[in-house]
Amino acid sequence: MKLISCVSSGSDNTFGCEYASVELTPALARLALNRMRMFKELKITDPELDEMYFWDYHAEYFSPWNAESDDQADSMVERLGALPAVATDLMEAPTGFSVPESFLRRVECCQMIVAENSIAFVAVPKHASHYVRTAEISSQVVEAAAAT
Repeated sequence: MKLISCVSSGSDNTFGCEYASVELTPALARLALNRMRMFKELKITDPELDEMYFWDYHAEYFSPWNAESDDQADSMVERLGALPAVATDLMEAPTGFSVPESFLRRVECCQMIVAENSIAFVAVPKHASHYVRTAEISSQVVEAAAAT
């Protein structure tokens, strides 16, 4: 299952990372579910636990406005607008959906955030000083991806 997420930032600028693409394979989904299970077990012993962070490079960050031409950007915006919503700020891309290399943004410090009932991804855009974060992916969506 390929998911496309709108990306948010603590600042008004996402530095060319308006979206993230996550290939939620069955193996990645099972890993995420295992991490959510561990989170729940730790939360029993420490109720103050809010989120757990793991180094992770499964998300690719991109922007249509990184394109080399306006036509490419407009085409991608149109394709993104046609994707079905999975949740607020989260869409499912069809098989074969790909993001051109020129749209991608280099990032550092990539992590998966695990909470009790969801995961998300964060990264620092190259040459920036703040994080960008994907929308939360609910445990129901992760479970569905694990079952495929």
